[in-house]
Amino acid sequence: MPDDEHSDEHDNERDEKRGTAYDDGRDGPRRAASPGVFLAYAPADADRAAALDGRLRADGARTALDESRDHSDGLPAEPVLQELGACDLFLLLWSEDAADDPHVQEQCQYAASFGKPCLVWPLDTTAPPPGQGQVEQLPPGSDDQEAVAAVHRLLGTRPADPQSGDGSGRGAETVGAVESGHWRIESDAQHGESLEVELTPSADAASSHDSVEGGLLTGTHQRAGLQGRVTGRWWFSRTEGRLDLQLESSFGLRPVRELRHLQLLGGDDRSLTAQDLHGIADPRHYRLTLERPGG
Repeated sequence: MPDDEHSDEHDNERDEKRGTAYDDGRDGPRRAASPGVFLAYAPADADRAAALDGRLRADGARTALDESRDHSDGLPAEPVLQELGACDLFLLLWSEDAADDPHVQEQCQYAASFGKPCLVWPLDTTAPPPGQGQVEQLPPGSDDQEAVAAVHRLLGTRPADPQSGDGSGRGAETVGAVESGHWRIESDAQHGESLEVELTPSADAASSHDSVEGGLLTGTHQRAGLQGRVTGRWWFSRTEGRLDLQLESSFGLRPVRELRHLQLLGGDDRSLTAQDLHGIADPRHYRLTLERPGG
């Protein structure tokens, strides 16, 4: 875990291993216009986190979650550090499982080292965590609506106008769809990014919902001047107009694992636009081009 005495050592170690520096969010060149909230939670509380995440986004906030829980070299993944550094508020879903989760504890340590205010939402009667810096705790028994209200109060923001949409950017009707084939996916990430991937159907990706299809993906991933092989899985929900990508990209000494949720905004079956549902440090919009349909 990081501490004040060794934080620089951890930073230097990550820079040496990955060859990049992360932005602590204080002086970054590009920040989301909406308030950014990082949600920390244990896997057992994932449903509660997902419900809160949806409410926050519907109310105009940008959110980040560490769904991949990638910790293969003893340090949080680079994208997680970037999101922690860029967030305006660290929201901790606190429970017995979270108290026993080293992953959650480490995120708390890093958020405190970045000087981030913390809102604790107790999900059970577990004793609250020791306070570090600016910490506020919701009363026991609070629901996700009260948690969202506390976020806006702490950040001095107002909920989004309900008539402006649901926070996802999705229109009333989903336009276009993602299916198997060779796709080029380009994002407006700060340092440039693109994926050239083959999406193939797979029986083990079948869903109980007829509107969801998916399978395996392979190809190349270019980001910030680096190129590596990418493998993973994909799922597309026709009813939600959402493409979920589980990516494992090899850029250097270790693979980078990510989960991305792309909400379609418009287009047709060959050229689509989308936005990432999550992201604070570098929120992305995408263009998806079907270069060759699947067989």
